[in-house]
Amino acid sequence: MMTTFSSGTPYYGMMGGYYGMMDGYYGMMQGFGYGGWFYGFAAIGLIAGIVVLVGAVMMYTRRGSAQTWGLLILVFSIISLFGMGGFFIGAILGIVGGILALAWNPGVAPR
Repeated sequence: MMTTFSSGTPYYGMMGGYYGMMDGYYGMMQGFGYGGWFYGFAAIGLIAGIVVLVGAVMMYTRRGSAQTWGLLILVFSIISLFGMGGFFIGAILGIVGGILALAWNPGVAPR
């Protein structure tokens, strides 16, 4: 009995009643090549994070176009949620920063 559960073959292992279903569907999770969909979402999150950082630097250096960069930061922070977004804390901070940049009114500087 114990050898049946620990044999390691897909048809006689612990999930033997499913005829290797756990092994048979493993290939579907790797639809984008080696690593699968996880690496695809991670790449999206990494690219979105880089765009958010570049947008933050550009917003700091070019304050006249802060709303444009704030919108870019907001959009890519929402996109980065699909790639874990800095463990979600980075995405939330990016969303808050993008909203604050859109709502910011520089006004008139005092003399």
